[in-house]
Amino acid sequence: MVAVVLLVVAVAALGEVATERAATGLAAKHRSSWESVQRIGDAARARGDAAGARRAYLMVLFRARGEHSLVGVLSAAEGFKALGDREVVEHALRVAASLDPQGGGAAAGRRLAALRDRLDATDALPIAIHAPR
Repeated sequence: MVAVVLLVVAVAALGEVATERAATGLAAKHRSSWESVQRIGDAARARGDAAGARRAYLMVLFRARGEHSLVGVLSAAEGFKALGDREVVEHALRVAASLDPQGGGAAAGRRLAALRDRLDATDALPIAIHAPR
């Protein structure tokens, strides 16, 4: 009888461990879902496939916005900037400004300001987005 109870407890514990690992694995994949697509976009841009890079960066923008990832949105904006897609960069900056600036930390805030400044300097865009400091 004791052996049966111990067996049931052991099986239940193994089930909890398996469930915990599965949940952790899914959360880790979900957290960084835009990062793998960013690498695909960067590789496409490096080999001269602008259309493929645009599709990838657009997916990065949507995934990062859905995940409220300021860093991801900024990565997409930087990719579009490298492609010369000024209108999409402007949109991405508006999305980035609407996200929690603390979500990406101080480094993300500096990236947002630097990207905005580069756009202003190189393209003379009339962007009125101010990152909270």
